[in-house]
Amino acid sequence: MTVTLDQMIEIGSYRVMAISDCVVCANHRNGSVIVAGQKRPVAVLIRQDSALTAFGADGMPMTRDQIEKLCPGAWVRALEVD
Repeated sequence: MTVTLDQMIEIGSYRVMAISDCVVCANHRNGSVIVAGQKRPVAVLIRQDSALTAFGADGMPMTRDQIEKLCPGAWVRALEVD
């Protein structure tokens, strides 16, 4: 799994970011190249002022430790991004 912290989206006083699993596959056949990509959210981080909460794709709350295991540095970056 390759995860990334996506760009922040601003909704009123909320800052919303997703941690997404990104997959790119490439292959070749008969002289042609085939490339496919997929991106799916695995967690959502919601910041309001200095409070940050996180949820898994299933809607269950996630802890800071769980987020950091999934995407190291994401918690701090989510608090710093404007």
